[in-house]
Amino acid sequence: MKKWLFVLILTLLWIQPLSADTTASSSTSTKGTPGATITDPSYKFDPAVEGDVITHEFTISNSGTAPLEILKIQSG
Repeated sequence: MKKWLFVLILTLLWIQPLSADTTASSSTSTKGTPGATITDPSYKFDPAVEGDVITHEFTISNSGTAPLEILKIQSG
């Protein structure tokens, strides 16, 4: 009896998060998805002296149907 109760509780705990994930993904699919488009994704910098500040602007546009949030940018 205790074994069945334990299995039932584990099953309920496992199924509940799965059902929450499916509702979240279905609500996002109705809103659309964002899509990042970068016109020039790479840029070759000229050699520079240490300490110089060098900048370049990258243009990123949203080609999707939902708002695009850029949370982190990292150089490669």
